[in-house]
Amino acid sequence: MKHFLTLISVLTLSLQAIAQPGSEVLFNYAGDKKVTVDEFERYFKKNLNIVNQEMTPEKIREDLELYIKFKLKIQDAHDAGMDTAKSYLQEVDMFREQLARSYLYDREVTDALIREAYDRLSQEVEVSHILIAVNSKAKPADTLLAWQKIKGIYDRIMANPTTFAVEAKNSDDPGTRDNSGNLGYMTALQVVYAFENMAYNTPMGGISGVFRTDFGYHILKVTNKRSNRGDIKLRHILLRVGMTPEGTEENQKRKIEDIYRKIKSGESSVADMARNFSEDFNSRSNGAGGEMDFINATMFIGDPDRQSLVDRGFNLKNPGDYSEPFRTSLGWHIIQKMEVRPVGSFEMMKTTLKNQVQNNQRAQKSVDALVEKVKKENGYKEYPENMNALIAVLDSNFAKGIFKAGNLPEFAASNQGKKGRVYVKPNTAKVPLKTLPLFDLGGEKYNVGQFASHLEASMQSPNGDYMDFVNAVFKDWVKSKCVIYQDQHLEEKSPEFKHLYQEFKEGILMFARMQQKVWDKANEDTAGLKAYHESNKTKYMWNDRFDCEVYLCANKKMAGSVAKMVKKGIQPDSIRRKHTRSNTVSMDYRMGKYESTDTFLFPDGRILSTLFGNIEYREKPGKIYNLNQIGANWVVVKVNEFISAGPKKLEECRGLAANDYQTFLEEQWLKDLLNAYPYSVNQSVFDVFSKRMLEEKNAGK
Repeated sequence: MKHFLTLISVLTLSLQAIAQPGSEVLFNYAGDKKVTVDEFERYFKKNLNIVNQEMTPEKIREDLELYIKFKLKIQDAHDAGMDTAKSYLQEVDMFREQLARSYLYDREVTDALIREAYDRLSQEVEVSHILIAVNSKAKPADTLLAWQKIKGIYDRIMANPTTFAVEAKNSDDPGTRDNSGNLGYMTALQVVYAFENMAYNTPMGGISGVFRTDFGYHILKVTNKRSNRGDIKLRHILLRVGMTPEGTEENQKRKIEDIYRKIKSGESSVADMARNFSEDFNSRSNGAGGEMDFINATMFIGDPDRQSLVDRGFNLKNPGDYSEPFRTSLGWHIIQKMEVRPVGSFEMMKTTLKNQVQNNQRAQKSVDALVEKVKKENGYKEYPENMNALIAVLDSNFAKGIFKAGNLPEFAASNQGKKGRVYVKPNTAKVPLKTLPLFDLGGEKYNVGQFASHLEASMQSPNGDYMDFVNAVFKDWVKSKCVIYQDQHLEEKSPEFKHLYQEFKEGILMFARMQQKVWDKANEDTAGLKAYHESNKTKYMWNDRFDCEVYLCANKKMAGSVAKMVKKGIQPDSIRRKHTRSNTVSMDYRMGKYESTDTFLFPDGRILSTLFGNIEYREKPGKIYNLNQIGANWVVVKVNEFISAGPKKLEECRGLAANDYQTFLEEQWLKDLLNAYPYSVNQSVFDVFSKRMLEEKNAGK
């Protein structure tokens, strides 16, 4: 009995050691499926941070129920075979490849590159350049010709630096050769890394040496350097020249001057003029009266016109100040300064910069550091004597760029090979050449045969000594194998990567199943949607509406003239043309069906409140009313019809009804899932978890 009790104690202690905190099963579902506390805790804390929710026992339980439903949807997708669909597997593979990039870098080197990028972003550099294009894989003869051409240009510029603009006409960059090579202002992370380095390392007023990128050979001139002013938000009025028959230079110049006079006199605002007349349709249609998103000069590298527009905005002294009309290649402009947003702090920008750095050529530094780390941690070893054995059998065809792995001899040469390329060990063992190892990594040997196949695929005419060429290809091959090795072991090396990858796989599965069960059905099930709408008509109602024409006039006299023309049945466009001959912005109109809340469609919201506030306007369709002066306009309204509040037809609320129908379908689907996949929560484990979360919250963790 004593031995038995001792055995029980040992087993109990062993089980306690195995069941580490967090590994306890929180709930079971679909028979044998289990979810641990750790898994739910990751979801719970991430969701808590996203929505910044209050934490209570009830909220924790609510989140648990949501997660259970999520897992049931995933199970349903698995049972429907969606995890084996070709489209799903392709999407998952694509995501894994993108996600892995963030984990295939040396973090210390990446952090240094992020800091470098941020420091450079604090400065803008004005550059001009000359390019002689040559492909990075061009034949030696073509590369030599390009080099001789750029070297000649460089020597002439060094003899007389003022000739840079003249020499720019020889550039192969069509966007800048007729503009003295001017690219305007640039900053970090906008051009290839070699070009960026040269721009920041060349002093102001200086000319760089010749340098090469994947595009060819460059010479760069730095005209100016200035602090990054940040981003600016502008209000913009644009009248395009030549876009329409009426948009002639003369007409658009006269129209922009009319707009400017009206703004300057206080009759109207930049916002109202933009809303009514601007041909920058993106900013005009956003409802904010010509308000653009934040922009900066370096967004428009290579486009001096747009950079000039941004500079004009920064040169306006105060928010609210506006420019006189000015001309660019786009047309006539007026801009108003709204807000300046300085460059963000390093902490604010760090995550964004990390993503940019990892997708930039500078990332190669980080990859090189990773390769060295992988070699060190995974027993990397080279066999240079076996590389010599391969090089010894390469013949004169290799120097011409002709090589077939299948033509290699069966055995390595002995030490009577070519001078300087001797296989140092006599080949007494007769080991097949292709089986000779070139390096070890992670317990696996990579041999001559594998490298020969890679060499054949990479083959081109070696430029110079072909031993150098072979070694360069070998070095790149080793790098790729180290990165692949790290990639293949990411799940075991990085729990963070493992969890993110799993979350995506489940999320995309649920999305695909939701698409089938809810979203597509709501869009395609016309009869079901129609029946749902019919049963829920009172959810979709119009308020009272006026079907009307609203004319906005510059003065009382014009309002009287417009009213007479409306009464005669003259078309609105004809009325506007007559009254804008001398002043292009003196009259405008709106027409449609409007509720009292549609004030954003009018320059002054009191127009609709006046219309809805007088019962007389509802009684006689077809009647014309002069509402007198409202804001900056004299307003004439023709009421075509007053439409009393009532239910919307399905075609009038299809989007909203379809959205509600989706919710209805999802609720039905969840009922089916709960029947198909019963679940049970381990209440004692949940109580411990809930208590711990509340304690952490109260402790400020």
